[in-house]
Amino acid sequence: MSIFLSNRAKENAKGFWYGLLFPIAVGFGTSLLSMFMVLRFETSIIRDSFVEDVLLAIYLLGIMVIWPLFAHRLFSRAKKLGKEPLINGTRMSIILYLCFLFCIVLPGIIFSVLENA
Repeated sequence: MSIFLSNRAKENAKGFWYGLLFPIAVGFGTSLLSMFMVLRFETSIIRDSFVEDVLLAIYLLGIMVIWPLFAHRLFSRAKKLGKEPLINGTRMSIILYLCFLFCIVLPGIIFSVLENA
């Protein structure tokens, strides 16, 4: 009996973590990059312009749109290829996205509406 993991177990874990973390990293990375650009060029030509509005829209779209769309694309690709660990990882990424929406975004919207009423 070997104390080392088999190659199949390593590939399964690698596929799961790739499916879970890659959509999250792309979504948050897009948001962080656009926010960095807005903060970096705060006093330059970007301030009070159309470019700032576009960068702030990209900031919101990174988490709200790019993350689930990228996870869905990986999910459909994994399903077509028949890679079960990647399917499970992307499914978990989508579940985490829904938890993010219901636990962070939805209460923020509700509290802001109640505060303004």
